[in-house]
Amino acid sequence: MTALLVLAACALLGGVDQHSDQHPDQHPKSFGKESVRIYIFATEAPAAASGDPKATEALQGRETAVRELKDALRHKAGLSIVDDRAQSDVVVEVTDREVQDAGEGGFGGVKLTSLANTIIRTHVTSGSESTDIKGMGQGTGDRAAKDAAERLLKWIVRNRVDRS
Repeated sequence: MTALLVLAACALLGGVDQHSDQHPDQHPKSFGKESVRIYIFATEAPAAASGDPKATEALQGRETAVRELKDALRHKAGLSIVDDRAQSDVVVEVTDREVQDAGEGGFGGVKLTSLANTIIRTHVTSGSESTDIKGMGQGTGDRAAKDAAERLLKWIVRNRVDRS
């Protein structure tokens, strides 16, 4: 009976208008606070502009890491991706995407999946604060991007980066 009274009181006191208009930049899970705006880009090496094949391949890897990181961050509550650096609170520069071969393996000499480790290295800046964050994962770059996104979110919370 007591639990029923507590639930009824919570329903009456916590009545929130579900149909209120939200600000377009506001994530529904951010509970009234504007989300932290993040701008992500890949470092461009001067050698890539000259047509060096290795530098061009490295730039393509960094651009792939940018896409993977954006996809991983889209699912984080309280964060939003922006296309304009001037409107961002946090700037993430992807400096490297590396795929390390983990060697031979498999069952009975047959490789079922790629045995590789992917590493995404970033340089993160917010105001006067900055750090380097490294995301690591086995197999595809999606796992490394998810790891980097988790570490970035923890850094943002730890450094109290917010929109206020």
